[in-house]
Amino acid sequence: MRTYRTALGLLLAVILSAAAVGAEGTQSRSKNTTVTATAPAAGGPVSREQSFPVGKNSGLEVSVNGGDLVVRTWEKQEIRVIVDGLDDEDMDNVKITQSGDEVRVTYRPKWGSHGGGRFEMTVPTQTKVDLRTAGGDIELQGNLVGDAKGSTSGGDIIIERVKGTVSMSTSGGDVRTGDIDGRADLRTSGGNIRLASVNGEASVSTSGGDIRIERVGKKLDARTSGGDIEVGDIGGDANLSTAGGDVRVGKVTGSAYLRTAGGDVTLKGASGSVEAKTSGGDIEMTNISGIIEASTAGGNISAELNPQGKGESRLKSAGGDIKLEVPATAKATIEATIRIRTEWGSSRRQKYDIRSDFKADTYDKRGDGEDGDEIHAVYKLNGGGETITLETVNGFIDIRKK
Repeated sequence: MRTYRTALGLLLAVILSAAAVGAEGTQSRSKNTTVTATAPAAGGPVSREQSFPVGKNSGLEVSVNGGDLVVRTWEKQEIRVIVDGLDDEDMDNVKITQSGDEVRVTYRPKWGSHGGGRFEMTVPTQTKVDLRTAGGDIELQGNLVGDAKGSTSGGDIIIERVKGTVSMSTSGGDVRTGDIDGRADLRTSGGNIRLASVNGEASVSTSGGDIRIERVGKKLDARTSGGDIEVGDIGGDANLSTAGGDVRVGKVTGSAYLRTAGGDVTLKGASGSVEAKTSGGDIEMTNISGIIEASTAGGNISAELNPQGKGESRLKSAGGDIKLEVPATAKATIEATIRIRTEWGSSRRQKYDIRSDFKADTYDKRGDGEDGDEIHAVYKLNGGGETITLETVNGFIDIRKK
């Protein structure tokens, strides 16, 4: 019975296609639409193909309840849609329509079906796409010139190259992209994020993976609840946070806010204010021109600072060493303090000290060998200037010329 229905359906499709070609009064871009269907083996999957002529700045919208989506680009002014992996009954629920220069593909599986299938679309290079699937991967291949939106509830997102705004999300997969010449907004609830170069602003987040980005041309906002963040140079402000990993950043042309609850923070340069916080790791910053606010509950702090900004800088550790390097010509007032506490179960006290290449204006050791000892020193470099405060507990402080 199914074979008979399939043959009848194919015959009807051919008749309708021929009627569309010969009909008068139809739109010129619709009358050249081609339809191809492949008959299945008994009970097997079928394949369907349709093509639509379109003009420049075309559009593609896909909304399916299950299935992988693949979009490729070519030089033809034509959108081709190939659907396979569905049986003939499910294929009846695939709707492919055209309105002007936009093609729309929808699929709602029959009752009791798990959906699936594969939807392959080939589009002109200059096309905007909107892709949604309830359970599959989304892949963009080639060079797409146009905005790209998409979402999937259970698959990976793979993008080659896009010139335009990219906004994609997945509830259960990884996100990987090549170069994006525009803004990027990418989200995943359970995977890693890997990006090449983003020329515009970028906003990325994951609830359970690492974030790796080669370069961002403008502002970056990146958040993860359970992984590392590693970014190259950023051409604007940076706002990066993780609840369980390291944060490593190249040069930031702007301000930087870096936070981790359980790892190290590394920054290779910034021309604005810097705020770095970790609850259980080290902080290392080089080539900073501006203001620093750095704190760690259990690690060391190392910073190269050229104090050009107006405002106080503060480096504070609850249990580690602090090293500060400043230019010999810098105008600054450095106030350094070491608080000494006897560690539980220890009868010996470490000989902590403040060591500096600069001459101290004041240097005091306070206390009588019991808890509450403190070493405090003040250095006014080149007559003094904005204050740089260094504070640690049971650690050394080194102040060096850069």
